[in-house]
Amino acid sequence: MKKFLRAIAIIFAILLLSGGIWSWANWKYLHAFPHIISSFYSKEFCSCYFAIGRSEPFCHNYARQYVPIQEFSINEEDKSITVTGLWVTTTSEFVDKQYGCRIRGPLPK
Repeated sequence: MKKFLRAIAIIFAILLLSGGIWSWANWKYLHAFPHIISSFYSKEFCSCYFAIGRSEPFCHNYARQYVPIQEFSINEEDKSITVTGLWVTTTSEFVDKQYGCRIRGPLPK
């Protein structure tokens, strides 16, 4: 039984170490991932709602992803959409019918 527990502990340590090394090597991409969720949802919903003119339920279904969003708001006066997903908030604003919408503000590098 002791050999089995020792083998499990060694396998767990190896997996933990290799996961840490992989995360360190890919930190740039892992760090950008939370921004993708809110940016994609706000941009796609904005284009669907303001540029194409579809209904709100249709656009929610259109922009939906596997990772759920936390907050959502529509500003009809500014024609903008604000979305929070994975604790990152992004706002997209309507430009015109031909161009659609754009993300307001800088994105992570």
